[in-house]
Amino acid sequence: MSSTRERILSAARELIEQDGGAPNMSELARAVGISRQALYLHFPDRASLLLALAAHVDEHEDLQAGIAAVQAAPDAAGQIRAWTQMQAWRNPKIAPLARALDQARHTDQAASAAWRDRTGNRMRGAAAIITRLRQEGRLHPSWKTGEAATLLWELTSFRVWDDLVNESGLAPDRYAEIVTAAALAALASPLSEHASPASADDELTRHADGD
Repeated sequence: MSSTRERILSAARELIEQDGGAPNMSELARAVGISRQALYLHFPDRASLLLALAAHVDEHEDLQAGIAAVQAAPDAAGQIRAWTQMQAWRNPKIAPLARALDQARHTDQAASAAWRDRTGNRMRGAAAIITRLRQEGRLHPSWKTGEAATLLWELTSFRVWDDLVNESGLAPDRYAEIVTAAALAALASPLSEHASPASADDELTRHADGD
């Protein structure tokens, strides 16, 4: 990565941490000390900037180490536990960016694109864990894969972590224990007395695309 590109991304992260919102291109250019034209040479629009910023934060906060821990877990239950533990140590570091994207995504197309990119990746990870849980016989047959992945995706989301840890005051370790237990208990239980075995469903692909 060029030194100028690194400076731009670092400055964008600092502005978000200071102001709580995604910066516009003019204020970012001023913060870096370059012209808007020079900024656009590196990032042609805010969508590309925010996508690159999300990747930049992931790299600096060692997302790959967390993913490796999830993948190395001996079973699906261990993967869910490793995922919640990753959320517990990573989320405090990425909180300003996550909150900024979440708040802006409904009205800002650039923020929405970055948000969909992140949620799509998380949904694919959830689906892989659910597939393994089914193979291990720990997913009740009444659950469709897409529905189960959506539940796991939501329980391990930034917003649930934020509510449980920052709003309700749970300790990070307790948060990981509770979310892991809740996910496993729910997914092992039937949806209703009359629930039929799940068949192939399309909603997984829809959610994996971030909708």
